[in-house]
Amino acid sequence: MEEGRESNVAEEARGNTPATERARRHWAEKAATKVVEWLPRSQVSKGVRSPHFWAIVAITAILGLFYYAGRTALTPSGGFFAEGVPHDLHRTLFLLPVVYAALTFRVRGALITSLAFLCIVLPRTAYSPYPEPLLRAVLSVLFVALVGVLTALLMDRIDEEREISRRLRASQEQLVYAEKLTSLGQLAASVAHEINNPLAGVLTYTKLLARRISGDAIEKKVALEYLSKMELEVERCSRIIRNLLDFSRQTEPMLRLVDVNQVVEQALAIVGHQAELQRVEVIKEFSSSLPKVMADPDKLQQVFTNLTLNAIQAMPKGGTLILRTSLENGLVRADVQDTGCGIPEENLSKLFTPFFTTKEKGSGAGLGLFVVRWIIERHKGEIRVHSEVGKGTTFSVYLKTRECEES
Repeated sequence: MEEGRESNVAEEARGNTPATERARRHWAEKAATKVVEWLPRSQVSKGVRSPHFWAIVAITAILGLFYYAGRTALTPSGGFFAEGVPHDLHRTLFLLPVVYAALTFRVRGALITSLAFLCIVLPRTAYSPYPEPLLRAVLSVLFVALVGVLTALLMDRIDEEREISRRLRASQEQLVYAEKLTSLGQLAASVAHEINNPLAGVLTYTKLLARRISGDAIEKKVALEYLSKMELEVERCSRIIRNLLDFSRQTEPMLRLVDVNQVVEQALAIVGHQAELQRVEVIKEFSSSLPKVMADPDKLQQVFTNLTLNAIQAMPKGGTLILRTSLENGLVRADVQDTGCGIPEENLSKLFTPFFTTKEKGSGAGLGLFVVRWIIERHKGEIRVHSEVGKGTTFSVYLKTRECEES
């Protein structure tokens, strides 16, 4: 019964989109992206300095020679170059340089190449054996020019889409970073409290050591013991600050083989003190035989830091936080489970919606889970949620192993 309900909740949280539909859409978008990236960008700014310009000139010149080859003694009689071959077939070949010019130089290139095409075909109308040769030539040029202009307009639209996509990716990266800083701000107070304790200990031992040295009443062994304790406390402060700096640093996305257990441990190192302050017991159930995944460790750490922090905040009066990793159907599964207040069923479908939050005003912008899902989807993974009011919530992250991606 619980499995069925969890499945229904997961489907609702994911927008009721079937897995096969999402996979088909993913591969279609990926193929379209590859095609768009392969298409050339506008070379108008380079003009005659572009190698594409001279390639178009060469193709146009060669086709012009073909067009008049039947009137010279350099070509054999009959075949493709014979006068009996329809002129329309010869003229159709000029689509190649016109479309090429449209792809690289857009509308200007298409129109200039079409004008050159018109200059090439007009002289032949004087001795063409076909009726209405001038009209036929002009119609051919207009048709080719129309195809070229439409191609150029399509490329302009693709360029606009490229720019919009680039700006969208930049905005999404900024959104991820902003949410990271928001999480960092929520940790600031507890981190200050956490660092204050060891610093107070260091100060106490420093004063005690100074007092006993001034009175010549301290043994070398006792002094070394005081210094050792001070060193441990300072290292503790340094470790906390280092973890926070690593978490807040904005880095370029970089995929590599990642141990999910290690990433979860690093996330726990950042928010572990918050769990101690709220009397939350942390239980780690990590699989020792977990395969590595291809991922960006910084982004993945942000996911688990956010989920773990949310779980701790859901237990203000204490509770149990379970961090669990396992291998399920060829996928690496990581669970963040709490025994907090749970999420009402009417809010489950809104969890991953931007700016939706049930926290008090000023506690968050409602972007955390939205960013989490965005990061997971970029890693071709999936996130599911199961919650019961009064019993707690479990967020499950599914990531493909390296072997699964290669297959």
